[in-house]
Amino acid sequence: MANFCTSCAAPLESGTKFCASCGAAVEATPAIAAPSALEAGTFSPAAAIRRYPALRIISVILKILAVVAVIGAVLSALSAMSLPSSFGIGLAGSVVGGFIVILGLCYGLFLWASAEMIHVLIDIEENTRRSAAAVA
Repeated sequence: MANFCTSCAAPLESGTKFCASCGAAVEATPAIAAPSALEAGTFSPAAAIRRYPALRIISVILKILAVVAVIGAVLSALSAMSLPSSFGIGLAGSVVGGFIVILGLCYGLFLWASAEMIHVLIDIEENTRRSAAAVA
């Protein structure tokens, strides 16, 4: 039977002193097997946070871009609406400004939803891992 880290439930090679996944020191006593660790409720949520760091960074970047897109759309719309009617824009500036706001909100919502979808996929993977370990 394979041994698993008591901190993050990652598989351990025999004779290792530190977990290759989280860096936790491996105790001299045999490590807990993964199914019993998960069934006993010792699975650490902190260990799940360490998985897929690149995807988590991409998710944060997408959320930042979503906020910037919405703010940029609002500022662009305000500048389009504030043009004086002497340029011949008048009502058209308001229509264009409204259109810019709607597009900016839609784009920001799409970026935010994409970031949330990354979190959903990570959660699905974690739940699948827990279910598989509980069945084994």
